[in-house]
Amino acid sequence: MNRSLLLCLFFFALLKMNAQQITEKNTDSLYFQGLELYQNKQYQQSLQYTNRGLQLAPEYHDIRILRVRNLWALDSIDQATTDLEFLMQNAQDYPGVRELTVRHTKLLKDPEEALAYLEQLEKTQSLSANMLILKSELLLQNKDKKASREIALDLFNNRELDQNKRYVLQNILKRTIRDEIGVNYQYIYFSDEYNRENWQTISPEFQHYFNSSAVIARVNYTDRGYDQSTLYELESYPVFSNKVYAFLNLGISDGTLYPDLRSSASLFVNIFSIFELETGARLLHFSDEDYYSGILGLTMYKGKFYINSRVFLGPEINDQLTQNYQLNVRYYLNNADNFFFLRLGTGISPDETTIFTQVQENPSLEAYYSNLGLNFTIGPHHIFQVGGGYLFEDITSNRQGDQFIGNVGYRYRF
Repeated sequence: MNRSLLLCLFFFALLKMNAQQITEKNTDSLYFQGLELYQNKQYQQSLQYTNRGLQLAPEYHDIRILRVRNLWALDSIDQATTDLEFLMQNAQDYPGVRELTVRHTKLLKDPEEALAYLEQLEKTQSLSANMLILKSELLLQNKDKKASREIALDLFNNRELDQNKRYVLQNILKRTIRDEIGVNYQYIYFSDEYNRENWQTISPEFQHYFNSSAVIARVNYTDRGYDQSTLYELESYPVFSNKVYAFLNLGISDGTLYPDLRSSASLFVNIFSIFELETGARLLHFSDEDYYSGILGLTMYKGKFYINSRVFLGPEINDQLTQNYQLNVRYYLNNADNFFFLRLGTGISPDETTIFTQVQENPSLEAYYSNLGLNFTIGPHHIFQVGGGYLFEDITSNRQGDQFIGNVGYRYRF
């Protein structure tokens, strides 16, 4: 009796196993049945159909792509790697293969493992721009800033990059600088209508990156003939994510030519990939008076152009609300450190540290400001900047004056 029961059970089990075995030989039918199971999240059953399909037709790339997706869903990353290596060696230009490889690299949670996978791919074919950007990001995660920066700089020269990729590269380049020392010199020539001596300012500074956040220490020494003064500044650019960072500044002085205290804060948020929104405020403290300014800015990255508009409202001086409207444009040459820059504006912003004190003298009178220059590098360490500006403003209600502003700067990057 028991023996008969066991034989029956064995017979039914054998029938069940035979029923589960896939005997279909039409590879298209296998693909579409597997795809339907995948879409219904029946990944293990779908995997069986893709296995059968590849037994019959190893070159059926759509089935292999579907098997990769099943293996991802089943967290079998290593097995998926083998299939992707086959696709990249035999069908790297097949639709979807390169995108699949980018996503697979991101699924390799260990940066070293992901980099090893990319290096293996590079032995058989050149990497796409997306893959190189990903490699640069992985090198940055792996704390190899030098190699990450070299890839990003090389990619930045590609004129065919779209705005999204260029924005990612901008962030990589900002985050791969370690240390810089520099000095800037400014000379302001006043026309005869002012009846004052020309101004000179020299500003040495040191910049260091803590991970992705930059901190700058700066000293501004100005000589205006009748008096001299020094402003000490500490500035920071904390980065919170690929889309959000901030600007913070704190400065103190003896209070003669500069404010006793100046503080600044702005938050920058990337929106719709190519735009960057800024909102912030500035505080200037003179003796017993506090002056506040509000800021709103919008930047667009378009090809090799950086186009920024900013509005400063305030401070209110002698019952007059000072206002500054400006347009800033950069045209990048072969990388992010080589560019022409242009600024056009009405009024003087509180960020113009040296010349803003003139607003206190004439808060209600009009001023027009322009500045043009070039930022360029020689080798990997030396950065130069030269620029010239012109400021036309009302000195009194019936008298105008001209100012010519020259800037020369040098930075050494470690």
